[in-house]
Amino acid sequence: MSRRSHFPFLGLLSALLAALLTVSVLGGTARADDTDPAADPAAPGAAVPVDIDDDVAQATAEQALETVQDIVEAAPNAAPTDATTGADLTMALRDLALTRDDLPTSLQDDAARLLARPGTGYRPPPGSGGIECTNGSGLPCYTAPEAAPTCGSGICVHYVQGAYSPSTGSDAPAPNYPAAVLNVMKNVASRYVASGYRTPVSDGNEFDVYLADLGKRGLYGYCTTDQRVGGHVTAAAYCVLDNDYAEFGPVPGPLGNLQVTAAHEYFHAVQFAYDVNEDTWLLEATATWAEDEVYPAINDNLQYLKGGPLGQPAQPLDHRKGLAPYGAWIFFKYLSEHFPAVNGPGGMPTIVRDIWDLAAGPANSRQAINAALAARGTDLRTQFGWFTAANRRPALNYAEGGAYPRARLWRGVKLSGSRRSVSDSVELRHLASRTIRFKSKFRGKAHLRVHVDGPKRKKGGYVLVTIKKKGQAPLTKMVKINRKGDKTKRYEFGKKVQWIEITFANAGKKDATAKVSATAR
Repeated sequence: MSRRSHFPFLGLLSALLAALLTVSVLGGTARADDTDPAADPAAPGAAVPVDIDDDVAQATAEQALETVQDIVEAAPNAAPTDATTGADLTMALRDLALTRDDLPTSLQDDAARLLARPGTGYRPPPGSGGIECTNGSGLPCYTAPEAAPTCGSGICVHYVQGAYSPSTGSDAPAPNYPAAVLNVMKNVASRYVASGYRTPVSDGNEFDVYLADLGKRGLYGYCTTDQRVGGHVTAAAYCVLDNDYAEFGPVPGPLGNLQVTAAHEYFHAVQFAYDVNEDTWLLEATATWAEDEVYPAINDNLQYLKGGPLGQPAQPLDHRKGLAPYGAWIFFKYLSEHFPAVNGPGGMPTIVRDIWDLAAGPANSRQAINAALAARGTDLRTQFGWFTAANRRPALNYAEGGAYPRARLWRGVKLSGSRRSVSDSVELRHLASRTIRFKSKFRGKAHLRVHVDGPKRKKGGYVLVTIKKKGQAPLTKMVKINRKGDKTKRYEFGKKVQWIEITFANAGKKDATAKVSATAR
């Protein structure tokens, strides 16, 4: 990222295989992202369609190139603290790699230069008029001689010779820094392998990590591929990391920034071994989840929660802009805490790995998640519903929830003898939620009659009620809506009840409307 980014084993395996067969039928070789029906195939972050006409393909490719160029041009003037708010360089470069062959001939050199490794640079054919990459413009390109790489355990750290000088912006690292980077990369890679993840696709050499002065560009690190790829395929990758992380402040510090960036970016290289063209939000959300699994004490990913379902519950989980894909890591934290089983010494909950196993090939993110949950006797509709209600009280529902923000209400209503009823409706986006709270101001006995009308069950509708009685913890229950999404229920609402919340969740593919009416008597 520009980052700144309970079955027994045999039963689970059988269920996963069955689910995968179902997904293969649902999916198609040329599947498109169905999580956002309004998605523009030329929009940044959209999964790149496999079969599109030439004009659309060229427009998509030109948009991908423009997105990378915008990031690169803005980066030298960007403060490091602003790096999380922009587009993601890893995903932008991924999109460019997938679409580069659809660019006009006049733009092919620009794409090749941006995708080139710092250690090789891009040298255009003689007489082509192409521009060589140069230090200080665009992405890093070594113009000084490269030192002998520091290698071990299938990883090589590349860097340039010269004196380390952070004040002048040299790409050269401090003398002991390459060895420190290698140790971090070995720890990250070993955790993923021990947790059952695939190793990055080989390009015939050891996995390459390049050190460069990214800090002056406001970038922490990125991974991409310089191979020609297209469609839902695997791809080799390389990573570029900052040469000191000196520009990014005291928290979590240079080592902490190196660790979480390496964990995040290397996980992208792992993801490319499943499907380089998987949905952007799944790529970023699970990479942010993975950095927390490998380095749980750093907690750098808490800064993204404001952009995801905790900070923006009315925003789709698969929203592609800003901090949203990073903030969506909390959904996978929820799943991994509710399905904590691990397989192997890596210690990472297996459910996210199973999702990636299922995402390899034709399955998109929704299908892969639903198949992994089906193997555990549940589904996306149910788990997403309970997830949205849990986000109203993270301190009670997550191991580290005391440090998380609380999902906001859609509306709060006080009902009393002078105001006994209310009726309202609200847009309910796909993979999003809305919660309304009814606060009791009655001094004696009373009841609250609530009618809910949300998305149909088959369309992903789910409704929960949470009741807070005085002196007791809040209690959440599912509301058994009918197939149309409707239900009328009566709840105690007297002096012993502080409030009642109704949470509408829409795990479906399409946006809908949530309606509620309530009368206190």
